[in-house]
Amino acid sequence: MKSLLPLSLLCVSLSALADVRVSLPDEVTVLSPGNGRLDGRQLVFANGVGQALLQYDGVEESRSGSDSDKHWRSRPAVIRVAAADKTLALAGLPSRVADKATFAKQPAWTLEEITGQALPFEQDELKVNGMQVGVDWNAALAGYNRDGGKAALGLGSTQTAVPVAAGSLESQLQQLFLRADPSLKRRFIGWAANQL
Repeated sequence: MKSLLPLSLLCVSLSALADVRVSLPDEVTVLSPGNGRLDGRQLVFANGVGQALLQYDGVEESRSGSDSDKHWRSRPAVIRVAAADKTLALAGLPSRVADKATFAKQPAWTLEEITGQALPFEQDELKVNGMQVGVDWNAALAGYNRDGGKAALGLGSTQTAVPVAAGSLESQLQQLFLRADPSLKRRFIGWAANQL
């Protein structure tokens, strides 16, 4: 049991390193996290290719109450990003009220690293006819991927991962494996074979 602890700690530490986090402004609604997950106001993807379905909802707050607020909503937008171990921010949103209507018609988001450097990504509109009340956005995104849009995930895209400091992680894994007893080695090999 003691030999399982180091291996477990390694797996936990690897999973903490192996993700891409995208901070979202308040004006952005996540319709579907795609192959990621939501953590507060952040989208979290595994390293590799991540995809989500977003919508811009710019608001001009009324002085007389929230019933009189003006909203500018974009059509649903699919974003696809390829990255590893990055903390990013979705940016490029308008701050002036005059620009919100224009942005809602054609959102031009940017993804920025902590340093302010832009990271390239794909963005495409998800066309939805009629009212958008009660739409299954996960199914709509899956349909978009089947149809092969500009920001679609290919069949193998979710499996393609960008390597994470492979040299150091591999050596740590080798050291833990060599310290394990024969039965733990067999269990680990069985587990690893099932992950391929």
